[in-house]
Amino acid sequence: MSPHPSDIQLDALREVANIGCGHAVSALARLVGGRTVNLSVPRAMLAATSEVAQLLGGGETSVVAAKLGMEGQLRGVLLLVMPTEDSEALEALLLRRRDAPLEDRESALSETANIVASACLSAIGTLTGWRLLPTVPALVRGTADAVVAGAMKEAEGNSRVVVLETRFSAVGAPAVSGQVLLLLERESSRALLARLGV
Repeated sequence: MSPHPSDIQLDALREVANIGCGHAVSALARLVGGRTVNLSVPRAMLAATSEVAQLLGGGETSVVAAKLGMEGQLRGVLLLVMPTEDSEALEALLLRRRDAPLEDRESALSETANIVASACLSAIGTLTGWRLLPTVPALVRGTADAVVAGAMKEAEGNSRVVVLETRFSAVGAPAVSGQVLLLLERESSRALLARLGV
């Protein structure tokens, strides 16, 4: 892969995101009682921290994120990110109550992130023939800038990373929406594209 992915390479990465995030959102739909969960058309780009934070609504947006590393031939970070109010709505849906202790709410979000990430990486693994697993999720609360900066540092140091992003929204009340982001190490992106023959 050249310093900037070609249009054909970005199309291939978008298809990877479509397959991986499609499975992730199907897993999420099952967790929220079979509600319909809509998925946006995925994006693939080479981006710096500030550009990724803009995808989340701007650097100062308050978010809750579950951050998971990847084990196997693909290296990087998977983020399940929601605005704070949406994460509270998801917690209430998962626990069927709004007054649950913080420990229970965080446990429910972590378990959800683990299931969603496993579904995403399993689908990408099926596509590539690789065995991919998520690491234990870590919950992060703060501004989009802070959340992204920490994840980017884990993925590639302070460099630009290949970002695969899609948005999801659950139909019905309460409203729950958010994003799934894959931040891939540049070398991993090259290996993935080579595996796909692009």
